[in-house]
Amino acid sequence: MKPPRFRVRPAWPVLFILLLHACETVPPSRPPEPPVSAAVAEQAERRGEYAVAAREYERLANRAKPPQRQQFQLRGVEALIKGGQASEARQKLADVRVAGLDAALATRKQVLDARLLVLEGAPEKALRALDEVARGPALDPGLRADVALTRARAELAVGNPFGAVRDLIRREQYLAARDAVTDNQLQIWKILSGQPRAKLATELDLARDSVTAGWIELALAVADAGGAERIAPAIEQWKKTHPSHPVGAPLLATLTAGAPVIAAARPRLLALLLPLNSNIALAAQAVRDGFLAMDGANANTEKPQVKVYDIGADPAQAPAFYTQAVREGAQVVVGPLGRDAAERIVREAKTTVPTLLLSYTDENARAKSLFQFGLPPEQEARAVAERAWLDGHRRAAVLYPKDTGERMLAAFTQHWQRLGGTVAAAQAYDEGQSDHSNAIKRLLNIHLSEARKTEVERAVGQKLQFESRARQDLDFIFLAADAKRARLLKPQLNFWHAARVPVYATSLVYTGRPDPVRDVDLDGIIFADMPWILLGEGPVQELRQNLQREWPYAYSDLDRLYALGMDSYAVLPYLHRLGSDASGRFSGVTSYLTLDPDGRLQRQLLWARFTKGVPRLLDTSLPDAGSFRLSAPGG
Repeated sequence: MKPPRFRVRPAWPVLFILLLHACETVPPSRPPEPPVSAAVAEQAERRGEYAVAAREYERLANRAKPPQRQQFQLRGVEALIKGGQASEARQKLADVRVAGLDAALATRKQVLDARLLVLEGAPEKALRALDEVARGPALDPGLRADVALTRARAELAVGNPFGAVRDLIRREQYLAARDAVTDNQLQIWKILSGQPRAKLATELDLARDSVTAGWIELALAVADAGGAERIAPAIEQWKKTHPSHPVGAPLLATLTAGAPVIAAARPRLLALLLPLNSNIALAAQAVRDGFLAMDGANANTEKPQVKVYDIGADPAQAPAFYTQAVREGAQVVVGPLGRDAAERIVREAKTTVPTLLLSYTDENARAKSLFQFGLPPEQEARAVAERAWLDGHRRAAVLYPKDTGERMLAAFTQHWQRLGGTVAAAQAYDEGQSDHSNAIKRLLNIHLSEARKTEVERAVGQKLQFESRARQDLDFIFLAADAKRARLLKPQLNFWHAARVPVYATSLVYTGRPDPVRDVDLDGIIFADMPWILLGEGPVQELRQNLQREWPYAYSDLDRLYALGMDSYAVLPYLHRLGSDASGRFSGVTSYLTLDPDGRLQRQLLWARFTKGVPRLLDTSLPDAGSFRLSAPGG
């Protein structure tokens, strides 16, 4: 099938030329860039909008002269690292030229290189790089503090938490601000409070200084308290035996006030709330199966008992089941699944124990012990915006399903504009149709050139030779579609002259089951997905073989929910730790997970492109996305 062509009489050559020019789409001038400001970058960084911060630092660098240019470049790299954008950060770091400048800039670049190595899954290399830094020129206190913090992160990544504690203890001597000291001490506590008692006792015997020993004895005192009501007296007794220990009053006050959360660090009973008999029963069962599979694979003798509650089909009953679970002794609650039920918990239940909702809510309430986790397409739409921006695109078009895509459109548009991009066109398509020509032609402005052709034909009374033209001002298309519809839409985009326009999508575009024959129609699409789906070898596949031997829905649309259940179990011991460090992340099967200020777990996905019907990873330096610890909640 080819676009229609019409014969034209030689009598109308001039008119035909005019028609051709009339049918061309002239790219509109781009809107002016907003004023550049370091304050805007810093505010974005504090809010966790790292792509926005990186953009602003890059704009500042482009307007500055050395050495300020390099300072802004390095701050931009740091923002990308905080956002988990390893590939982009690596490229930007290579562009920073520090030869002939202040030695501190070169050292700063080395430290960021080490942080990148940790993010890329090479913490051993990071530790060696930091050894080189230590042998270099004398460092100012700020750089020494950064080196110690980076070393602590690397030690955690290699599974040496007590080495990380020692690094953080050394770091404190380089910190001047009281808030920085308190934050550093909180990070020490978060590491120690997650360790099994046996490990704490062993490390206490090995401690070489009174400060380290005092920290471990504090963790043991809290662990041995035996109940939330006994934690405050235990801390008071510790203070009497350690009157000169540097641990600050703010941290001790936090520990006393947060006694219920501390007690739940080693829970005895864990409740899982799911609508197992409802219209989302299969999804709930997949989450349950992944959760219990992780529990079954956990050989830790201190792990809690798991009790599953079926909350039924009525979301209004969720608060009652939550209250029942807590009354029956649950010290941690996971669930419920589903937005309505989760919002009921936020509005109506008193969340007295750490609670991990398996959905993101629109409610603004934020209790210290309330966390949210899920796989919403809106989150992935925002990830598409960030990836496209980092790939250098600025003008977007969106093709979305008219009945189910409004939330994705809104999430993408808001975040894309926040980054500084422009949505040049947005067009809905009908999911019930197979021919999407009309929607695509409107998206690409082809309908305008066809309308102009019709007007000229009417004016001259003559059929004209004509080939439609698509607009030329688009940098990329965000295609919000599942695999079934994308297999129809992508070939039609190619047919209507958009074959060379990059197309981005969410994980909905891939079924999760390799199908090169059918997925060849998706060739060229760039999409985000989880390690559980995209990594075909290594620890993730070992887990598949161990956990899913008899599970009937492997490689189906329920597989991602199974992974959600797995990570919901595995991340529990680390929730409090993630909240204490803006750069902290948990490496799970759904993605790298970070915790934002509102208690929402944010996913940092992998990226792939369909080539000959097969997803091929785009990033060449991937972290070990299957290296999460299989430890018990609290173990």
